[in-house]
Amino acid sequence: MAPENNLRPDFETAMGEEFGALVSPPVPFFEASPHECCEAIWLALGRDVTPSALASVSSSQVEKLANAFGTYFECEAPPGMQLMEAIARTLARWPPGSLDE
Repeated sequence: MAPENNLRPDFETAMGEEFGALVSPPVPFFEASPHECCEAIWLALGRDVTPSALASVSSSQVEKLANAFGTYFECEAPPGMQLMEAIARTLARWPPGSLDE
């Protein structure tokens, strides 16, 4: 088993921040904390999501991600364009390969 990457919490915080900034509305602003957004992302993409995985999401995965946010936060699913912008902003901070995946 590979050792835990010590940069992973930093990546997850950045990912949660970027998604939290962009999914509201429809996600209630005060509920969209970085950790809660990560929970919704993990629901759709799995616990081991990486910058490379985000860079290669398909349109069906974006739809799954939108539905996961709607389910997790009990609200309307955010539009795919909002999620794609959150992915782009996350990748601007953590490009594919930056976690030594």
